[in-house]
Amino acid sequence: MRDDVRGAAAVPGVRGLDDWVERVRAASDIAEIVGQTVALKRAGRNLVGLCPFHKEKSGSFSVNPERQFYHCFGCKAGGDVFRFVQETEKVGFIEAVEILSRRAGIAVPERRGEGGGAAGGRGRLTEALEAAAQAYEQWLGDPGGGAAVRAYLERRGLTRDTQRTFRLGYAPEGWENLVQRLRGRVTDEVLAQAGLAARRETGRGGLYDRFRNRLMVPLVASGGVVVGFGARALSDADQPKYLNSPETPVYHKGAFLFGLDQARRRAEPDGEMIVVEGYFDAIALHQAGLGNTVATSGTALTPDQARLLKRVVPRIVLTYDGDAAGQEAMMRSLGVLLAEGLDVVVADLPEGEDPDTLVQKGGLEAWGVVRTRAADPVEFIQRHVLRGHAGGRDPRERALQAVVELGVKVADPIRRQALVERASQVFRQPERVIARAMALRRSGQPSERPVELAVRQQRVGEAHGERRLLEAILHRPESLDEARVLVSPQDFGDPVCATLAEWLWGGREGFPAEDEAAALARELATSEPEDWEALARGAARRLLQHRLARQHREKQEELRHDPQGPEAARLLQDIQQIALSIRELEQSIREPSR
Repeated sequence: MRDDVRGAAAVPGVRGLDDWVERVRAASDIAEIVGQTVALKRAGRNLVGLCPFHKEKSGSFSVNPERQFYHCFGCKAGGDVFRFVQETEKVGFIEAVEILSRRAGIAVPERRGEGGGAAGGRGRLTEALEAAAQAYEQWLGDPGGGAAVRAYLERRGLTRDTQRTFRLGYAPEGWENLVQRLRGRVTDEVLAQAGLAARRETGRGGLYDRFRNRLMVPLVASGGVVVGFGARALSDADQPKYLNSPETPVYHKGAFLFGLDQARRRAEPDGEMIVVEGYFDAIALHQAGLGNTVATSGTALTPDQARLLKRVVPRIVLTYDGDAAGQEAMMRSLGVLLAEGLDVVVADLPEGEDPDTLVQKGGLEAWGVVRTRAADPVEFIQRHVLRGHAGGRDPRERALQAVVELGVKVADPIRRQALVERASQVFRQPERVIARAMALRRSGQPSERPVELAVRQQRVGEAHGERRLLEAILHRPESLDEARVLVSPQDFGDPVCATLAEWLWGGREGFPAEDEAAALARELATSEPEDWEALARGAARRLLQHRLARQHREKQEELRHDPQGPEAARLLQDIQQIALSIRELEQSIREPSR
């Protein structure tokens, strides 16, 4: 027995494994299989071409048709036809044999323990699902019955080629269209177990179609095998809007990624995979030319899905809807992906936009802008949490705590330290504070206290300058004119100070109506005499300095995302101008008479 067969024999539940593998091997010519991926030229007894496993300019990849193996003299990759399929399709040994088995027209043996008997075999289920997919495709193509659905797809911008590529179909109205169509070819038990039909519990009994008056999207696994369906309602009366196949012996929702069978062929080994939520988001991006896209089928991303992705690419671009639900889904998915050791960036879509509408309106150019501005996990948390509702707490506490939670899930200490360093840079907090919070959380202890204290200290430091400016204006109202030129109420970070600033900038008399702002005004108005004019001038300049520093950081972040992009020159000029303004302002603070 060959080594690879002996290794595969350890896989439980496959009858007649040795004989099956050898039959598939004999029917699979390595030159033909490799030739579908690599352009090969004859060189003596061998065939040569560019290696598909590493980038090279001169071909060092060789296929030996006589002995049925391949070898790369550059990266040393090599093996038989099964190994080649494993490496190019990013699948396990048994999956590779199954792919070649179906290609050669050889029946795939049933696996024990997956339902038992003829009706429960995986093969019979996938045969039934394939027959259903063909029926749905034919109903969609029907000149009369499928016309309205084809018109709907055209309105969504999906071409006929795209519809055929993804094998889209139509389940007509009526209760027994598919049941009657497959009767005599598929048993009732298999139809029910495959999730294509359900049993009537009352009346005359029998089966009825699970999917009725719906746009059908086949869920295709490795090797082009249909394992289930996603179905979109075509009428508002039909709920839910999206209906998926139930869990079956061949379909496990949390371990399936829509579009992966095609996307893994388009993704570079050292490249990235775009991950979206819905089927039509993935289909739209594929049609736009972004073939390295998969969808999570509307579920929260699972560890199994993250492991599937890791077998194909090292980096993920999370691209969920721009609404609140999409943002929250990205927050949950970040931890799962980082825990598997993947690099992640987040393509933050405009509010109310989804990937489908994005490329429909703006094509690849619109995607390019979004991808350029993609944020790393820490930056995304800063955007998402700081712009959200604080819920009674300083949003910086919530944001830092979210970073701590991410860090707990990262097992690699080097990656975790990189997360700490980035969080320190983004939130302007000491690395030791963030690292200590993570260490406490990893040991099972509460991590809120060090984060809370650090943010409070930061907040007090920022608010001190704001309070001093308001104090000077309350004592010397004439100082307001000069302050207005430099800063506005929007420059105040403390909410109570901002409220009092709005009241003062509005030229109102007395005290604000808000209790906290009124209390602050009374407190500041009772302080001891000082040089209020000089104090107001210095405090306003420092507040302006903080704003310029923030703008400087934001521009640098933009440039960091796309250092060679069309906006790079303008951003660099803006950064230099802001830096010059900061230097001049610092000099004026040191020389208060100016």
